Amino acid sequence: MNAAEWRALIEAYLDGRLSAEAFMRRFVEGWRASGGAVPRAIAAMQVTVEAFEAQVNEVREEGAVNDDELRTAAQRALSNLREEPAVAPHTFDRTRAREDIGRFQIQVAGCAGLGCVIAIAWLALCVLQVFVVIEWVQLTFEWPALPSTIVGAVLAFVPIVGNVLAFLGATEIWDWPTWLAALVFFAAPAVTILSGWSRWRRYGPRG
Repeated sequence: MNAAEWRALIEAYLDGRLSAEAFMRRFVEGWRASGGAVPRAIAAMQVTVEAFEAQVNEVREEGAVNDDELRTAAQRALSNLREEPAVAPHTFDRTRAREDIGRFQIQVAGCAGLGCVIAIAWLALCVLQVFVVIEWVQLTFEWPALPSTIVGAVLAFVPIVGNVLAFLGATEIWDWPTWLAALVFFAAPAVTILSGWSRWRRYGPRG
């Protein structure tokens, strides 16, 4: 509905050609059809119409609800409509569209950038853990390189087990401080998993 149609609807109500309930229904239909893209005077009146609708639904009887407040709001909206310039409600706003697209691009870029950092950190941790576990298996059991690599690579990806073995290899073989090994093989994986999970909950999947 354009401004002229809203004015005609309000005038029909104020002139007595429409009952308050009929006006309310027509107003709600027009509001929903427009998707909220209405003149400012109509948007300001919507709260009053909504309150009147709630009262009518509660009473469930035509003409039982006092419409003085609705009539006052209609008169004020009609006066404001006459002062507003006639603007098509669905006019394409290029400036606003560019701003919305810019905000969307910034959000997507930020999301993708942080996601890449998390993925790289996770990959680096996995590679480091595999190397440490393989070396720990080889030196602990004195196995040849091939079986040590196979067994170590498998164990490195077993949850908890791989972290514990990597921790032992880093402290016993590489002489890392205990706090550093715990930070790398326990705290860091936990942080990356929680961060990735929280981002998945927020941004995806989209389907």
